[in-house]
Amino acid sequence: MAGMTITEKIMAYNSGRDKVKPGELVWTDVFSVMTMDYLGKSTFKSLHELGKTEVFDRERVICVSDHLVPPPTPAFATMLNEWRQVVKEHNIKYFYDLGRQGIAHQVMVENGHVLPGKISVGTDSHANTYGAVGAVGNAVSVTDAAVAMAIGKCWFRVPESVKFHITGKWQPYVMAKDLSLHIMGMMHWNGHLIYKALEYAGPAIEALDIAGRMTLCNMTVDLGAKNGIIAPDQKTIDYLRPVQKGDWEMIASDPDAHYDAVYEVDVTNIGPTVALPDKLDDVVPVEKVVGRKFNKAFVGTCTNGRLEDIAVLSQILKGKQVHPDVNFILVPASQQVYLDALRAGYITDLVEAGVAVDTPSCASCAGIHTGVAGDGDIVLSAGNRNMKGRMGSKNAQIYLTSPAVVAASALSGVISDPRLL
Repeated sequence: MAGMTITEKIMAYNSGRDKVKPGELVWTDVFSVMTMDYLGKSTFKSLHELGKTEVFDRERVICVSDHLVPPPTPAFATMLNEWRQVVKEHNIKYFYDLGRQGIAHQVMVENGHVLPGKISVGTDSHANTYGAVGAVGNAVSVTDAAVAMAIGKCWFRVPESVKFHITGKWQPYVMAKDLSLHIMGMMHWNGHLIYKALEYAGPAIEALDIAGRMTLCNMTVDLGAKNGIIAPDQKTIDYLRPVQKGDWEMIASDPDAHYDAVYEVDVTNIGPTVALPDKLDDVVPVEKVVGRKFNKAFVGTCTNGRLEDIAVLSQILKGKQVHPDVNFILVPASQQVYLDALRAGYITDLVEAGVAVDTPSCASCAGIHTGVAGDGDIVLSAGNRNMKGRMGSKNAQIYLTSPAVVAASALSGVISDPRLL
């Protein structure tokens, strides 16, 4: 009998079974449930409609304000006030509100609310990020989240697994975002990865820090996958030890596990990469678009707003000036990231270079506030999506790329190759 992949093992162990197979339905324990400001009130309302007035564990239902903070309109301010009242009424222990806030997925990982071998769910599509530390992270509906909040359980169909075995050596100014976009272009929207578990493994993955692993797993949802995951290792242990909210054990795929497909990728041959406007899978090497003008630069989001990303910006921009035709906005992914970047001197470097720094939130990635795109804007973004209207106006264009490309390009006012600095 064939072994199991890491995703299959996690679904088996958390449903009290020795083994599961792709296609089976499982009723699993859920370690943590996340909901945030603009869906949170609805989620708690659904909880009440189930006949429940209390959550299954006030320390494992995590509430975050991220999409609407600081509130850009009176309606959003009112919604936030109602949200705060709901959270208070349910005596939730971990509430990351304005002043302590961050983008939900960053907050969940950096504060140890997701753990290897566990299942965590959230009412936002990029909950796949949790796979960076060996958890099964899934986005769920408000109704499913309410059930999980009520009884600590959720049902899943066990997904088929696809492995990406990543080898080679990372080249200068090539980041996890470039690998993610390369895979987008390699796979396209052909339906093959819909509802699959995407497992990243190999020496080039082992070389990545947790921030890079979060970027990779974060964007698996944009390939249509059910989850993305990387087996825990010593880097995972070192990252989680100071913050973990519970115990866990190391877990990995069996050597004889079955995969729907296995793809080999050598990062040695991958350079800085760009997704062209409107389509995530319309991907080209940066050389193909060098010289194209843009007027807005954006780095942040649950994909690329971490300390390591900000360090790259500082490395490129320190002592230099952003081109006068470019408005550059940086939004750290959390208050902790912001504080760490301040202490490291990165924020000083960037402000002196002409970068506007805003308080942590989802910001213009959600098209709600903090630098939304207007008609005719051309945005060079280190976010996760570039479809029409994603960052504001449907008459704007969004090029998607890595923080290194954004920073290098901001100096010249045209898309540039950071390797040529």
